[in-house]
Amino acid sequence: MGLIYDSRDSDRLKAGLSANLTAALSMLDDSHSASRGLLAALATGELSGQGYSAVDALFAQVITPALSDTRTEVESIQRDLDTYTWADAKVSRYGVLKEDELNAQLAATRSQRDATERIIDLNTAVASAVSTVPMFGEALRALNSQLELVLAHLEKQLRELEDMLRALKEFDAATRGLFRKGPPVRTVASTVAASAAKPDPLRTWTASELMNLLALLSPAEVQRILTSNPELAQQFWNTPPPAEAVATWWRSLSPEQREQWSQSAPSIIGNLPGLDADTRIHANMIQFQRDLYDPSIDPNSPRGIVIQDILTALNVGGISGPGLNYERLAKEQLPPRGLLAYNSTHAPPLAAVAIGDTSAEKSGKVTWMVPGMDSGLGKKTDTLSGWTNAAVNVWKTQEYFERDVPHMTVAWIGYAPPTQDPTVLHGDHARAGAVRLTAELDGQWAASAILGGNPSPFTAVVGHSYGTTVVTNAVSAGGGLSHNAQSVVLLASAGVEKDIPTADSLRVDGGAGQVYASQSSQDQIADWGRAGSGRGDPRDESFGANVFSSEGDPANRLKPTDGHDVLGYGSDRGGYFSQHATAGQGYLNMHTEAINNTAAAALGLDSEINGGTHVGKD
Repeated sequence: MGLIYDSRDSDRLKAGLSANLTAALSMLDDSHSASRGLLAALATGELSGQGYSAVDALFAQVITPALSDTRTEVESIQRDLDTYTWADAKVSRYGVLKEDELNAQLAATRSQRDATERIIDLNTAVASAVSTVPMFGEALRALNSQLELVLAHLEKQLRELEDMLRALKEFDAATRGLFRKGPPVRTVASTVAASAAKPDPLRTWTASELMNLLALLSPAEVQRILTSNPELAQQFWNTPPPAEAVATWWRSLSPEQREQWSQSAPSIIGNLPGLDADTRIHANMIQFQRDLYDPSIDPNSPRGIVIQDILTALNVGGISGPGLNYERLAKEQLPPRGLLAYNSTHAPPLAAVAIGDTSAEKSGKVTWMVPGMDSGLGKKTDTLSGWTNAAVNVWKTQEYFERDVPHMTVAWIGYAPPTQDPTVLHGDHARAGAVRLTAELDGQWAASAILGGNPSPFTAVVGHSYGTTVVTNAVSAGGGLSHNAQSVVLLASAGVEKDIPTADSLRVDGGAGQVYASQSSQDQIADWGRAGSGRGDPRDESFGANVFSSEGDPANRLKPTDGHDVLGYGSDRGGYFSQHATAGQGYLNMHTEAINNTAAAALGLDSEINGGTHVGKD
C-alpha cells in the first residue's frame, strides 16, 4: 500500500499533540517552581535535619535531572511538531491524497494525452495529403483545434497530479522519523497523578492544571485519583478548564475513549463545560444511577431528596423495576429530557435538566433558564421538577413559534440561591452563581461550534427574580464571558447591579436590542427586592431594555400574571407577606402573555411578542 495523507487526521494529530505538549510544559514549569522553592528553603537552613538532607540529595541526584531530561524531550517533540506543521501547510490544501490512486490517475491521464497527440498528428498528416480537397482539410484542422484544447486540459491535469504526488512524497520525506521518541508525557503524568491523588483541602487547582489532568492521564488513572480524592470533582466544577480546550480535546478522542472517560469519571465529564449535551447527559446518568442504588445515601438527606426530585424532573419517577435505563427512559419522554448537570455532593446539591432536542446545539436554538430565591435543591422533592416544568412550557411555546427549528431549554439550578432572608438583598449568591453560569454559556458555545460544527450558535438566557441578577452578572462586559449570548430575558427582576448601568453593558449580539424585561403590575415582591437591595430595575428607560407586557390579553386568550411565581398555585394570592400567583397565572404557566412573550423574545422573534415592546415602564 502506498502513502496516504488526510488533512483531517493531520489536524487531529496536531491539535492533540499540541494540547499534550502545552500540558506537559505547564506541569514542568509548576514542578520546577516548586522544587526551586523547596531547594531554596533547604539551602537557607530553614528546613534542616536528616530527613531534609535526604530530600536535598533526592532532588539533586534524581528529581532535578529527571525534570531537565523531560524538558529536553518535550522541547524536542515541540521542534518535531513545528517541522510537521510546516510540512503539513504545503500539502493540507489537497485534503486527501493516496499514492496508489494518484499513480493510477497519472498513468490513465498520460495514456489519454498520448492518444490525443497521436490523433492530432494523424489529422495533420491527412489534412496535408488531401490539400486538394479544401473543405475536408479545413474540417480536420478545425477538429484539431478542439483536440488541442483537450490536450491542454490533459496537460494541466497531469501537472496537478504530479504536484499532488510530489507534495505527498515531500511531506513523507520531511516528516519521516519525527516523533520517534513518542510524546514524553508519562514522567509528567506520573507527577500529576501523584499530586492529584492526595486530598488537600487547602489546595485550589487552576483551570490549566485541571486541563493537564485530562490531557495527560488516562481514564483509569483519573478514576483511581477520584477514589482517593473525590473532592477533585468539585475542583472541576469550581474552576473548569477553558471550554474551547475541553471541546478540542474531546474531539480528538475516539468513541471508545469517550465512553471510557464517561464510565471512569462521570462526575467530571457530566459537568464539564465545552462537552456536548448528549455526552454530559450520558455521564451524569451513569453517576446518577450509581447514586440511586447506593444504600449509604440517606433518602431524607439533601442528596437523597435531590435524587427523588431528579426522577420527577425527568418524568420517570413513576417507573420502577430492576435494570432500568433511566437515561433512555427520560429521552423517550415527550419532550425528551436529560440530566445536563449533576453535583449531589455539593451543599446544596446542584443540577440542570435539558428539555427537547439536543441537536439544537448543532442547528437550532438553546435557552438557559436561571431561577431566583428559594430555588435551592435538597430541601423539597419538587424544586428541580417545578423549574423543569416551567422550562418545558417555554420549550412548548418555542416549538409553536418555530416548528422547523430544533429547540432545547435548560432548567439550570447550578448555584446556591438565597432564601427569604436578608441574603437576597446582597449580591454574593449572584456573583458566585454567575461564575459558573459564565462557564456554562461559554461551554455551550464550544459544544455548538467546535463539537457540533455550528457556524452560528444561538444561546438565549432567561432569568427570573434573583436569577436576573445572576444572569446580568454572568453576561456583563466585565463578567468574563468569551462569546456573546444572542438574547437575554429578565422576568420580575430582583434588580441589576449598579455597575451594569445599561443593557448595552451586556455581552449580547445586537446590544440592548436583544435584551428584554417584564414584570406584572400585580407582582409586588420584585419591587420589594429592588427597593431593599438598591439594585436597578431593567425596565427603567435609562437601562434601555425592550419591555414587554405580562398583563394578559383576553382578545388573544392570553392570561395575566397575578403574582411573583413562575408557576402559580391555589385559588387566592395569599397574604400580604406571602403573596403568590394563582393557579395557571404565573410568569411561565402555559397560555399567559408572559410565557408567550418570553419564549418569543428568547428566540429573537420580536414580531411574535404580543403587544410589541417599548423602552421604559410606560
